[in-house]
This record gives sequence, C-alpha cells and structure tokens, in this order.
Amino acid sequence: MADIYPVGVAAHGRVVWFAWVSDDYDYVLSKNGRPVSAGSKEDLDYEVAACDGTLDWEGESLLDFESLISSIDSGVGVSPDAVTDAWNFMTDLFRVVANAPRKMFHADMMDTYDSFFSQCEIARAVGLTSVSISRHDLDRAKIVLEDGLQMVLSI
Repeated sequence: MADIYPVGVAAHGRVVWFAWVSDDYDYVLSKNGRPVSAGSKEDLDYEVAACDGTLDWEGESLLDFESLISSIDSGVGVSPDAVTDAWNFMTDLFRVVANAPRKMFHADMMDTYDSFFSQCEIARAVGLTSVSISRHDLDRAKIVLEDGLQMVLSI
C-alpha cells in the first residue's frame, strides 16, 4: 500500500484528523464514499487500520486554518506555501466529499491559486516567474479557506 500520512485541520479549538495517501495520484483515504477522519490521533490510527493501512506519523501535517485566515485578513505574514498546501488538501478532500475525482476545489479561482503558487519555494526551484499577490487574491483565498473549513466541520 502507498504511504499514508495524517493531516490535521485545526480550527475552533479542535483538530479533525484525516488520512492522506501519497501515491501516483494523491488522495484522501475514504471508506464507503466518506473521508476517513477522526477527532484524535488514536482514533485515526484505528480508522486507518480498519482500512488495512498504517499511518506514517513522521509525515504528520497540521493545517491551522484560523491562523492562516487571520494572516490573510491582515495581509501580514501570509505564507504562499501554507495557502497552497491547504488548498491542495481541500482539493483532495473535496474530491471525496463531492464524489468528483478530478475536480479542483474552487476551480473558478485558479488564477488566485496560481498567484500563490508562483511564490512558493517549489515554483522558484523550477524557475516559474513570481506573480504579486493582490488584495483581491487574498480575499479570494479567504473564501477558499472558509469554504474548506466548512467542509471539514461538516464531516
């Protein structure tokens, strides 16, 4: 089986844990059409084991949505890498929740995604031109994160 990593989404004083699978095609682990998730690390271990998998806790990630949204609101200390990581994870989660295996979360805002991505470390490493992030991009990223958070909280 491919590598399975825990991804926590922190907001409103709690963390929802998901099992993210790194394979030829990355995705959120699902069972019976629902994302595998839990309110604790121990429960996530149990849920993944029930799917015949094992979590690699060395690759644990925590996405702090409240801090990210706060930095976007202020326009200070916004991490393009954190925004694109959160957006990519929301896309993988959305594909399970919406049963849309090839759809991008908020595909209507891909120009905003591209602006943030252009400033990421990986984009610089491959020679992509950096694009300025506008207030409009920040406002749109906030919408994406808030919608993503609602998706997480509804699971």
